[in-house]
Amino acid sequence: MSTSKKVTLGDLGEFRVLREVVLPLARSADRLTQAGDDCVFIEAGGDTLAVTADVGPRPIIRSLAAHRDDWEASGWLAVVATASDVASAGAKPLLLANCVDAPADLEVDVLARFMRGYFSAMTEFGFRNGGGDLRQGPMLAARVFGVGVLDGARRIGRNGARAGDRLVVVGPAGSFMAHYLLASERERQLGVAGTAPAEAAPDALRFPRPQLGAMRLLAERDLVLAASDTSDGLLGAIENIASASGCGFTLELDGALLSQEVKDAAASTTVASPWNLFFAWGDWSVAAVVDGTRVADFERCCRENEIDWRPLGWVVPESGGLTATLGGRTLDVTPVRNENFLVRGFNAGLEGHLGYILNTPILTSRSAE
Repeated sequence: MSTSKKVTLGDLGEFRVLREVVLPLARSADRLTQAGDDCVFIEAGGDTLAVTADVGPRPIIRSLAAHRDDWEASGWLAVVATASDVASAGAKPLLLANCVDAPADLEVDVLARFMRGYFSAMTEFGFRNGGGDLRQGPMLAARVFGVGVLDGARRIGRNGARAGDRLVVVGPAGSFMAHYLLASERERQLGVAGTAPAEAAPDALRFPRPQLGAMRLLAERDLVLAASDTSDGLLGAIENIASASGCGFTLELDGALLSQEVKDAAASTTVASPWNLFFAWGDWSVAAVVDGTRVADFERCCRENEIDWRPLGWVVPESGGLTATLGGRTLDVTPVRNENFLVRGFNAGLEGHLGYILNTPILTSRSAE
């Protein structure tokens, strides 16, 4: 009798499972599938649709005492997780549909607050209601299916980066995680003092926004060649593009890239460096590759339309290579990111996950030095 150990999802991790199991099966079933990007592109009636689905994660602010029951924020985030994929494709929002699980003993008011957040975000981001399903399940959670329309714009997936192209991030970098750490520290200090109630978190933490408008405008100007949203972290998005495009990146880091809230949070909390915050998830930004010959056009478009963005570096031909320059030194980069089925993943436990992404040294001296 065989005693060989059966391989589990935890043995491989999310991305090996997708790469080695799910995607080969998808391609065997549909040879035209482009599964593996943030969205799949489907031709329908003369239009190209960007199609995606995601599960609304538990908002991190619900770990704050003042927001343990912030179901409106949960419903809002369920939309953001899917809408951000549509944003990375540069697509115009079309519709959202959902499948909501809820236990039978859930208070009706809780579901109402959750759906209020869901529909508020749906309307705010320009999607139509595509309906959905409500069924009994072990906990309140939503799986959200989203569709956008390219409307003549090029398909923007993770594949398309070329040596000499510019790497940028569209949207903030590290702002969300910095705000969370500062709010958590204030709450801890209030708890120690025992003299004041917990403070409400700012709307930037409750209601984060995907980069739908900015990416749509950049797509219409044909300024983005490849992109991936930062749902698993900015370094994770960069790694996604490198893997799909068969390229590498050299990051050009400078203290001027760090926002004041990132500097404040790094100074008042325990993190390996401010760069751990800068590259953390939560901002729902997009890592994007700009045609190296059209960088000036990209910068002009962002300036004229007040698009929030930051330069990150350049595409290099070395497949999978990821280095950074900082203070005149060339450093190796450890691509810290969220990944399901691993003990360091967000869904395996918040405390351990935050310890991993915030305290793992990201930038290290090159072994040859």
